[in-house]
Amino acid sequence: MENEMEQVQVGLMLPGSKPFSDNNNINPTFKSHIQTHEGVIQAYVKLVPNREIYIECVCAVLGRFLGLPIPKPLIVKVDHESLPTVERGKYLLAFGSEDSVYPSLKRRGLDDDLVKKLEDFTQTLDVSVFDEWIGNPDRHGGNILFDGSDKFTFIDHGLSISESLSPDTPASANIIVETLYTIKSEFEKYKTNREVQSTITPLYLEIPLSLLSEKTYATSYLKADEVVSVVNFLEERSKKLNNLFEKRLDLKQQGLAI
Repeated sequence: MENEMEQVQVGLMLPGSKPFSDNNNINPTFKSHIQTHEGVIQAYVKLVPNREIYIECVCAVLGRFLGLPIPKPLIVKVDHESLPTVERGKYLLAFGSEDSVYPSLKRRGLDDDLVKKLEDFTQTLDVSVFDEWIGNPDRHGGNILFDGSDKFTFIDHGLSISESLSPDTPASANIIVETLYTIKSEFEKYKTNREVQSTITPLYLEIPLSLLSEKTYATSYLKADEVVSVVNFLEERSKKLNNLFEKRLDLKQQGLAI
């Protein structure tokens, strides 16, 4: 794998942010301009606990390392000037996701036409495997962005890598697999499974997970054991991924040769 794991940028939320609600946000979200050392970026900023900032950054960095269409992550400093509810002289940290410009599918929903477009999208299977790896139970129309033609972008991974999920346990849902793949014939499911095991999951064993703490500045806002537990979860789960995905596909006879 030739990709280089990117460093999460840190930026300051500038005054003038607007509250944003598109998918019944659980956490306060703002459309903001963020000052980084590379310039000003427009992004969506979510006020979430520090562990969730880390999870969002980890998932975005890993997904982008794998070549998946996930917006650039940011760690955002929010002060009184940018959000008056923050005490003067102090700041809090938030998670930022660079604005991809595409709208979400929340208002339209996953109708038959969109399901077909998602099925035809070249990276949909890759995203479904990624969701299984990170234990993402929360893929829905509000966090799938669509350009109106044939490109999708995937956001919101904060509920992934739950502290209550063990590395060998399936997440409560994998919407893409359940919508697109479990409904297929056994033969089609076996073809899908073979593609996953031959071309997708081997890449996961090459990811330099040891770099995650450094690339996300994790130890500056989280305890070391919390940082390490996430890396350990991903490392263990990558070894179980083929088995987890087979279970998710609901294959009737495991290991049938094609």
